[in-house]
Amino acid sequence: MYASNAHHVTFCAVALLAVFAGRALAEDAPSIAWPEPGGRATISQPFVGSAIAVSVSSRTAGAIDSLTWGGTQFINAHDHGRELQSAASFDGYGECLNPTEAGSDGDANGPHSSSLLITLELGAATLLTRSQMAYFMSPGRPVGGCPRGPGPYAGPRSDDVLTKRVTLGAAGIANAIEYRATFTTAQAHASATFEVATAYMPPDFARFWNFDPATGQAAPLSVGPGEQGKPVILSNADGSRAMGVYSPDLPQPTLPNAGYGRFSFTNLPGAGNATVKWNCVFRENAVSAGDHAYTCYVFVGTLQDVKAGMRSLRAALAGTSAPVTRLDAAPAAQAEAARGVALFVGTQPGCNAGEVTVDPGYKGCATAPVGSTLARRTSPRDVAVYAGTAAGLDAGLVTNNPRHLDAGTRPIGFLAHVGSGGTPLYVGTQGGCNAGVVSSNPTHLGCRGTPLGEAAP
Repeated sequence: MYASNAHHVTFCAVALLAVFAGRALAEDAPSIAWPEPGGRATISQPFVGSAIAVSVSSRTAGAIDSLTWGGTQFINAHDHGRELQSAASFDGYGECLNPTEAGSDGDANGPHSSSLLITLELGAATLLTRSQMAYFMSPGRPVGGCPRGPGPYAGPRSDDVLTKRVTLGAAGIANAIEYRATFTTAQAHASATFEVATAYMPPDFARFWNFDPATGQAAPLSVGPGEQGKPVILSNADGSRAMGVYSPDLPQPTLPNAGYGRFSFTNLPGAGNATVKWNCVFRENAVSAGDHAYTCYVFVGTLQDVKAGMRSLRAALAGTSAPVTRLDAAPAAQAEAARGVALFVGTQPGCNAGEVTVDPGYKGCATAPVGSTLARRTSPRDVAVYAGTAAGLDAGLVTNNPRHLDAGTRPIGFLAHVGSGGTPLYVGTQGGCNAGVVSSNPTHLGCRGTPLGEAAP
């Protein structure tokens, strides 16, 4: 798998070995203990009525070969050059000096990986893998697409090690997945292309979008192939499912029009072979031996969920409010109403459950995106709302009372009127209990509430 822009397609038939529950199918370090049958491990986190589930396997030496939400599989794992994984290429050799996490071209669509999984660690919403990466092209294999011919190696496995840490719910954004890859290079190189993360997806995700993190706007993007300096999103036709990628460190200053690639291979023949891809790429010169670490963030959900997650994460990382977005392009190419501030709802019982906030990490507990305010009234029935600013009292809490708790607030826009088609929100009306608190629960804290308005999708 060429680390900057190419793809790998397997046309040969490979006999599959029988799968025995609990038994690893590929070569792993002796210390590896898989918690699930068939050599698998999964982490998951709730998001909008379903769970985002990320799974790795022995077959792919710990590379992500499954990511599901809402009954949809977002990953094409047809062969060992697909998956959601990391790779590198050095010194202009392309795929001929191309250590690859999931394995080699010769592994095809079989059950074994030429890469060696060294470490597997799991937490409630985190996983860490460490693998000694295989060269994608087997030594001595005839090649026609490598710029400098066969690479300078004699064995199937490189001495380069990839350490990958995946965290669900990054920065309190429920549909944001932090993907941090550390490439430990065994020797110095004149140049390197680090494909920190790439996802090969089913061909249904054939609508490509350009996302501007500075404005929060998204617009249709050609299928390329190519790279650009702005994040990309891939969605299905109606926008009900999408995946996007963002890094606060891209584009690199010396490469303002590169970093995010997108590619379409929807016409490839053979069952399971058609695919589309995005990647998150960094390029370096005079690369020393040792560690080279990068972080990309992956988002899943509907197209609107992905855009909202990107806006919110960028704001969270910068310590600011999410940007106002105007005329954000929708799947049906219809302009959306001008958005104000991203809204979240607490999801953690006993902490913030049901409370609407502008802070994705509100009270230090879990939240989920619930929509946004409108930047301006579109109807006389739209309702002005505010966010508390008093630290330790109501900071971040959404209210309809500009003097909530007699503390400071700031205006954050308007909730669309009831019946607008957004997410219904309520306001507490019982003094000494929930008065003025905007919630997704009409009886928040077991007290009286009344419909207030709706968060824009």
